[in-house]
Amino acid sequence: MDVYSPLLQADAPPRIRPLWHAVAALAFAVLAIGWTFPLTQHLSTHLPGAASGDNVSFLWNFWWMRAALSSHSDVFFTKYLFVPVGTDLTLHTHTALPALVGATIFQSLSITAAQNVTILISVLLNGFCTYLLAHRVTGDFGAALIGGLVFAGSPFIAAHLNGHFNLITAWTIPLFVVCFSRAVSRSGRRPAIAGAVLGLTAYIDYYYVVFECVLGLYIAALAAGQWSLSLRGPRSGSRWLTIAAAILIVIFIALIVTVVLTGGLDGPVGPIRSLRGTFNLWQALWILIGIVIWSYVRPAVHVRRRHSLAVKQAIRSLAITGVVFLLIAAPLAWKAVTLISRGEYVTQTYYWRSAPQGLDIATLALGNPFNPLWGATVQHVYAALGIDAIEANGWLGVAPMLLLVWMIRRHAWPTPSQLSSLHGGNPSCVARNWMWLGVIFFIWALGPHLMTAGHNTGMILPQSLLRFLPIINNARIPGRAMVVVYLALAMVTSLALAERRRASTRPLRMLSLVALLLIVDYVPAPFPMVALEHPAVYDLLRNRPEQGAVCELPLGLRDGFGERGVFDDRVLFYQTIHQRPIVGGFVARLPRSVTTAYREDVLLDALLTLSSGNASGVPPMPERRLASDKLREDGIRFVILDRTKSSPALINYVDEVLPLTLVGEAEGRSLYVVSE
Repeated sequence: MDVYSPLLQADAPPRIRPLWHAVAALAFAVLAIGWTFPLTQHLSTHLPGAASGDNVSFLWNFWWMRAALSSHSDVFFTKYLFVPVGTDLTLHTHTALPALVGATIFQSLSITAAQNVTILISVLLNGFCTYLLAHRVTGDFGAALIGGLVFAGSPFIAAHLNGHFNLITAWTIPLFVVCFSRAVSRSGRRPAIAGAVLGLTAYIDYYYVVFECVLGLYIAALAAGQWSLSLRGPRSGSRWLTIAAAILIVIFIALIVTVVLTGGLDGPVGPIRSLRGTFNLWQALWILIGIVIWSYVRPAVHVRRRHSLAVKQAIRSLAITGVVFLLIAAPLAWKAVTLISRGEYVTQTYYWRSAPQGLDIATLALGNPFNPLWGATVQHVYAALGIDAIEANGWLGVAPMLLLVWMIRRHAWPTPSQLSSLHGGNPSCVARNWMWLGVIFFIWALGPHLMTAGHNTGMILPQSLLRFLPIINNARIPGRAMVVVYLALAMVTSLALAERRRASTRPLRMLSLVALLLIVDYVPAPFPMVALEHPAVYDLLRNRPEQGAVCELPLGLRDGFGERGVFDDRVLFYQTIHQRPIVGGFVARLPRSVTTAYREDVLLDALLTLSSGNASGVPPMPERRLASDKLREDGIRFVILDRTKSSPALINYVDEVLPLTLVGEAEGRSLYVVSE
């Protein structure tokens, strides 16, 4: 007997001919080409993005995968960065799966072309896998196509096409939902397939592994129990609590007004010694308002276990999925355990107010910042308000929002007790489950405090507690949870269209109208492209017979949390040309052992300080003989000095002290070989 599948229709949709799947794949191939325009015109010479940055880091991943496989080296450790110690890549955004595809299936292509082709394939698969899920949800080919368009064409994907190529590889999320939703309702190989998808995701992006794990728990919980929400109303005797809270609310409002008008209070106000800002007052005020609302409505979640088969199937599916995931992700998991045992597991240290902010609620009404018609105006508004268009954008689109409102009124609005009743496998129930999934991840995406028009309102949100969870806290950018919100929106849109089509006399016209509205709304402006050009000294360096590492000056160490010295992202691209180890570098998470080793190296420490332009803080510089010894000890044979970006003190040290012989110059860069 089949067990209830919470996110799919109870009745299996009619089988669709392979020809229609091919039509869908072709449609999303056209979407991939159009959405990334003009990428197909520059496959071997350019990268998407306004400037060199994270996009070059992902290109380096493709190069390193080829280098590691050809030399039979550890893919997740490299000595080609941060000479002389090297670095672990376990916590780096290594995009190992796309890089592996680029090193094997597309090995005949250049690394630039290989990465760009995988970008196109990712956008295609985003749409196609979402289409497959939407068809399982609705059984409607046309509605499923629109669902795929909502997800693959969403502003989230468009935003991260500017350089976060790991985040555009989002197709494993809908594919995981397809597999795991069927795994909790039927036995067989489906739990293992879901575990395999989750395991492959570990080689794409850390955030998506976390999101898929939460999705798995959500699906299993709905399959194992019948959930409902009730609003019990105020309890007798809670009147005095409400009055006390209301008095405190008035007091805090008065304090906020006083601080705003006077600029702050330095003297004591009761137990408060001084008030120089309103942020903490706003936090307290929102907590009090929350207490009043909670005591008035008193929401209660009710769970009634389904029949024993459902519970056993859900637990069994979770266990099998988890085991297969651990087997596939074992190389990464083992390295993570090793990092933890060495004390080198890196996570950001942040506090109550310094935590990364989530999406800004005002972006729901500001429009698509990447649209070719009005995107420039929207981005100007974003800039004026201090809103990050990449990580804080929550634009959902006009057509999906209208259909969402219609679905809420039709299926989730009747009475409070029915608002989240999750009984049965009918379309109304499935729609509610998807809407609640979207709500959960939308609240996650809002971050630790509610942001409105660039202003932190002080309203504390549940995500503020996630930083205390050891695994989830490394998924530190809350706005990236919007990827699941767009998936839920795609499913609700598909359900709405399928329902409307059954009642419409002209269903094709309605689908065409929605598709047109989506394309006009979602289509991004032609993407800026970065030309991958390099000075001639790197060709000269590649052909030099001497063996050894390269020190690029200015020198920098950088990860996702900060930088010491100055690191030029293009250095990673230049390394793919000369193919030699380099001093310094960039990884997403830099182990402390690397920064410690550089701090204890007198030459590298001094070069980092000189590179930062802080001449007054430079320690005693190594003299010529000591510098020569350290260069040999660290395996450095070449130095490239970018004179256009170096401080006078750094240029003087290179010219007057270091034992170097000039062998080439081009475009402001001088190439030196270390003298014997």
